Amino acid sequence: MIKGKELIKIILIVCAFIAIAFSIIYIIKIFILKYNNLYLTTMTNYGIQLLMLVIALYLLNKFNYIKYIKFSLKSFFELIVYTALLIILIIVLSNAFHIGHYFVWNTGNFMTILFQNFYFVFVALEEEYLFRVVLYYKVLETIVLKNKALKVIIAILLTNAIFSMSHFPITYLVHRGNMNITYFLNVFITGIFVSYLYLRTGNIYIPSVMHFIGDARIIELYPYNRLPIYVYFIDNIMVVSVIIIEIYNICKYFYNKNYKIIKYNNKNKC
Repeated sequence: MIKGKELIKIILIVCAFIAIAFSIIYIIKIFILKYNNLYLTTMTNYGIQLLMLVIALYLLNKFNYIKYIKFSLKSFFELIVYTALLIILIIVLSNAFHIGHYFVWNTGNFMTILFQNFYFVFVALEEEYLFRVVLYYKVLETIVLKNKALKVIIAILLTNAIFSMSHFPITYLVHRGNMNITYFLNVFITGIFVSYLYLRTGNIYIPSVMHFIGDARIIELYPYNRLPIYVYFIDNIMVVSVIIIEIYNICKYFYNKNYKIIKYNNKNKC
């Protein structure tokens, strides 16, 4: 059972917010393009994302969801390990399948690239806070089902449908109205992977970093000849991230299982 009125209210609020954001961004873009100033464009983009981050933090506090984004030494350590494993695994897979790769900071001025990509830090945090935490838990609260797994699946699908829809304004402006449904489908599927990362790890900063690496294209892949189908799987940061997490959980499972067997055998010996 889904509380229809509450869910519709949430969706309408998000749609209204997207409509307002689209109008404001469109007006700003027209104003900026008039002056054709790169510095002004950069500062505006930073300003918009910073404002969205402030709104996200406000909503987290308002709905008492701060508990879902707490940062600890353990979460920081997990973040470092997962990020390192992600880069290593991508490089290993790239070499194994003979796919070229390079790091963006090797292609230009380090400080310029750092400044440009820092923008995606705001994007990643803002979108993860808003969609993976605030919107997800608000939608989850509107679903009343005994089957918890089904409840979570419905919440993830609805949240990421809205997440995909929220990319309409920027997509419309970037592609000047020539949009492809494939893009929104890609955002939807990627969003599901990100939701999975968050719910599987309980650490919002892991999907945030994966989101950042994907948006900023920290590591770029390119085919030597033509683009083979498996490149899409290796190039998708979220897919590789899920592989890492599942390998970790499998290892953890067998470690705990062996530990219990050893503990049981030692107990019987005594």
